[in-house]
Amino acid sequence: MAQRTGKSFTGVALWPRLILDADGNIDVNSRQYPSGKHQKSHWQTVLPIMNDVPIDVKGGDEIEVTFDFSLGGGDILTTPS
Repeated sequence: MAQRTGKSFTGVALWPRLILDADGNIDVNSRQYPSGKHQKSHWQTVLPIMNDVPIDVKGGDEIEVTFDFSLGGGDILTTPS
């Protein structure tokens, strides 16, 4: 099973970063920001599943992923500086 898992694509790993105030002084990072290095965190890795079954891949294959993100309800999304 490990051999097959190592040669397939299931989803894209995402590590949440929550900015809890307008000034960006209160934030929660599941990984070190901005380096992405490992750190102790109770936040789980988010893994959106991209297909009903894993897709077989091999070295040199490219996978293109397009994301569409909406907060809905008129909420404001700000970009950290």
